[in-house]
Amino acid sequence: MALDPTFSTPVLPGYSFRTALSEDLPAIHEMMERVAEVDRTGFVDTLEDMTNQFNDPWSDPEKDYIVGLTDSGQVVGIGRVFVNPTPRRERNAFLAGEVHPEYRGRGLGELILNWMEANGRQRLLEFSPGLPRSLRTSCHDYLSDRISLFERHGFSPVRNTYRMRRDLSQPIPEQALPDGLTLCNYRPELDRALMEACNEAFQDHWGFEPTSYEDWHMFMIQALTFRPDLSYLALDGEGSNTQIAGFSLNYVREEDNRRQGIAEGWIASLCTRQAWRKRGVATALLCASMRAFKKAGLDYAALGVDTENTTGALRLYERLGFTAIKRSIIFAKPVD
Repeated sequence: MALDPTFSTPVLPGYSFRTALSEDLPAIHEMMERVAEVDRTGFVDTLEDMTNQFNDPWSDPEKDYIVGLTDSGQVVGIGRVFVNPTPRRERNAFLAGEVHPEYRGRGLGELILNWMEANGRQRLLEFSPGLPRSLRTSCHDYLSDRISLFERHGFSPVRNTYRMRRDLSQPIPEQALPDGLTLCNYRPELDRALMEACNEAFQDHWGFEPTSYEDWHMFMIQALTFRPDLSYLALDGEGSNTQIAGFSLNYVREEDNRRQGIAEGWIASLCTRQAWRKRGVATALLCASMRAFKKAGLDYAALGVDTENTTGALRLYERLGFTAIKRSIIFAKPVD
């Protein structure tokens, strides 16, 4: 299948580039596992999740997903562009590219980034002007080759995030919810209410755009690593008057754990709605999650955080014993 002819197809002797197909996913997954091993990223989507999310509503695989191949057909690089179809604050094209570690230093990364930039710019310019537009990408702060590549292409660092970890062998505080609130495991009948609570709770966070129910269900609830039995809700009221005060949606990435030789639970989304903040709700949810992880036989809890988060999340995590183990840099490039 050919690439979109409206911008240049990458050209490099000995390699070919075309639109990614669903049949490529096992080979792409294998390459990404090798990337995670060499770059120490610690995270790879499962092949099942890659398959379920192939037709991502933000990224048409026929136009926005490129794969690089050797003459013998081995997958040695990928590039994919994601654009929120209904943003409210700003229009961003998110660029996600990787090159097989054994094929780096040959110009593949440069070509794939050129292609993603052209694709992302074209996607953004299809929208009418009004919202600010930019290209965005990211990498860990120790990947100096990636940082140099982004900077050569005019990308600038705009934000930092931490991956934090907590040893569950250390004492976990017995933090109760405030009076009037009850703790329960994830309940599927509250799924849409959870999405609405998430959109409200994160509305003042940098770079956040409200999620659609389709996206919420595909990427949060239907992910094979999601553990409803280890996820918690803080509820206020009873029956039809029940409101969600906060929640912690948690995952266990078995494949990543095996790859890293670690037993870790991942706190993917922890939030408290505005009306219930400053009352210990997030602390209680986090402690309940850690106790559940430990009971399930896990040794560590991990999470990600914006280092400039204005809600005090970083201070909360540090107070509860989480320490930063990796830092990632978000890069941006304006599109005029």
